[in-house]
Amino acid sequence: MSNYGKSMELSQKMQECLRTYADMIGTPAPEKKAVYGFMPGLHMSVEEKMLENQLDKLEEGIFQVLFTGGFSAGKSTLLNALMRKDILRTAINAETAVITKIVFGRDEQVVIYMKGEHNKKGESITKKMSVQKFFEEYRVSQEDENKFANVDYVVLYQPEDGIGGSLVQLVDSPGTENSNADTQAARRFAESANAIVHLINSTMPFIEDDKEYIASHYANKHMKNIFFVCNRFDALDEKAQEELKQSTRKQLKDVFTDEKGRFDEKLFNNRVFYTDAYHSLNARIGKQVKTPFGMMKCDDSVTGVPEFEEALGKYLTSDDRDKEAFKGYMSQLASKYVGALNRIETILDGYRKGIDQLKKERDDFDGKKAQLETIISQIEESCRNFVFGILSSAKNEYNSCMNRINVGWDDHFKNTNIKFGFSDMISLAWNKKNDAKVREKTKPFADAVQAYVAQELDRMGKELEKSMVVQLQSLEKQLSIQQQQLESLELPFSLEDLQQSLLGGISGGGGIIIDGGNWTEINLFQVVMGIIGMDPEIVAGGINGKTSNSKAIVDFLIKNVLEYIAIYVVAWPIGIGMIIYRISNMVKGMKAEKNTRAADILLGMKEDTVRALKAEQDRYVMELEDQLSKVTRAGSIMADSIRTTVNDYSVHLNDTISKLKSKSENFDTETERTNNIKNTLLKEISEMNQMLDGKPLTDSDVRKLAV
Repeated sequence: MSNYGKSMELSQKMQECLRTYADMIGTPAPEKKAVYGFMPGLHMSVEEKMLENQLDKLEEGIFQVLFTGGFSAGKSTLLNALMRKDILRTAINAETAVITKIVFGRDEQVVIYMKGEHNKKGESITKKMSVQKFFEEYRVSQEDENKFANVDYVVLYQPEDGIGGSLVQLVDSPGTENSNADTQAARRFAESANAIVHLINSTMPFIEDDKEYIASHYANKHMKNIFFVCNRFDALDEKAQEELKQSTRKQLKDVFTDEKGRFDEKLFNNRVFYTDAYHSLNARIGKQVKTPFGMMKCDDSVTGVPEFEEALGKYLTSDDRDKEAFKGYMSQLASKYVGALNRIETILDGYRKGIDQLKKERDDFDGKKAQLETIISQIEESCRNFVFGILSSAKNEYNSCMNRINVGWDDHFKNTNIKFGFSDMISLAWNKKNDAKVREKTKPFADAVQAYVAQELDRMGKELEKSMVVQLQSLEKQLSIQQQQLESLELPFSLEDLQQSLLGGISGGGGIIIDGGNWTEINLFQVVMGIIGMDPEIVAGGINGKTSNSKAIVDFLIKNVLEYIAIYVVAWPIGIGMIIYRISNMVKGMKAEKNTRAADILLGMKEDTVRALKAEQDRYVMELEDQLSKVTRAGSIMADSIRTTVNDYSVHLNDTISKLKSKSENFDTETERTNNIKNTLLKEISEMNQMLDGKPLTDSDVRKLAV
């Protein structure tokens, strides 16, 4: 904990700040009057929810450490040692088939996030269960290799503090030998991780899987946040240990070579560790181990784990990394501050108006609500129809592609120039040991089939791209019509803060509240596309009316769709390993006749290959639908945000009228109350900035920070 003291202080202050902001701008609560000395709350319910979501994320930790490596390297044992709890012993261990994030300081449970499943608000569908039940029901076996096919990632909550108290999330990933290890989820966690810990089995160091993974993920990338842990180091004798250290230096040379081509000796020494996680775990949980001399206590100080843990903590908390993480919250708080000031002005303005004027405004607004709901529903329907249209086109294009492959197969392969003689056939039919030789003989067949199928799938992708562009143009046209309908309603509430609210919603992951601006300056299509791409600049462009055609987002959607085609349709079903198996069986079935040609083998592969590709259609459509669900989610977010604003405004009108009628409050007391809210918000963000940058903030400073 010594490394994390300052970071914990910052985290606790930011959590206090978020809670106070939520109290100040959220639903008024009489019981909180005693805490603050005045009644807080501005009825900004969506913004309050966003702050609560931010608080939840902050409480789960600001640092994320990803653990990767081979199945037998000891990831789970090291994680157990760091947690000081033997919880992953038989449950995750070598059976890890999905990203597992370990979060501390919460009630013990498991939350499973499912792929492509969202509720009406666009939030991911989750399953919650006890740790014991999860370990019982979600375990990979040879009989059920697809157990985790629909799982995006898992969060394992633990009540005890981990390293750094509750500041650090530990993320266990599938072994590097797992064909699904480099999934979208794994890549996503790797990109966001503050540090990556790659484990190597000291007893079988730098096997081909290790070398290939290190070369493709770390070599020549000048990564400062990568740690290497050679575990099970105690299993080697003194000579073997020295040889491993020399080998490690050689194998990791490219990883620790700087931009100028020089080996960074200091960085290497600070990032490579040799550990005995098993004995460290037993020492930390007070468990004795069996030795030739009887049961003995373990000495953690000689396991190398404390040194690794200390180095990791120093790295995470050095160079103001914690401060940078907290600075990301400051613009969010600033935008909430500005939004609160505008809401306060709206509230006070209500007291300035006469009650008759407010009643007339309310009646007029109530008359428009039915029209408004129709338009909102049309926005949602337009987004849903877009997804339905793309999926329909994709299915048709896929079927057309499979037909083209089937019909054109014979003509394409009947005159192949692949050389394949009788001796090759005998070797292939009966060679059971020399895998390298088998791969060499069959690679031309695999390449030929891959190339033929890939060109047709590429054609399918281009047709899908054309269809998507047409569908996007149709969506833009529909949203433009719906925007004109919204403008014609002449909504009575101010919209001048829409830009900041939307940007806060995207970066914060919460809902979006419309608090200001002018509908004539908003391009709904651009805003929806910005939500899809989680890109504040695109949203800002849409709000400012800079461009009506979000080409960047069009490219974004198309790129991801074509990437799915490449990964799930080309690489998996017709991989070289599967083709080797098919060719071997086919050659054996021909009994190695002398007159069998290479073309005969390729022609005979048509039926199986087409069948395999057709079998992938559901997977392809499912992944495509998962990607396009972002469009549906964007429409729902926009619609729900407008509905929330309408309801909030309606509540505000009725509440103000009621207060004026009863005279329970007057302009002076409400002015004092809201000024207290403003001053409290300013004080909190100013004190937080004092801790981060060493200087307080004025009202004008916060307003600038919100821009």
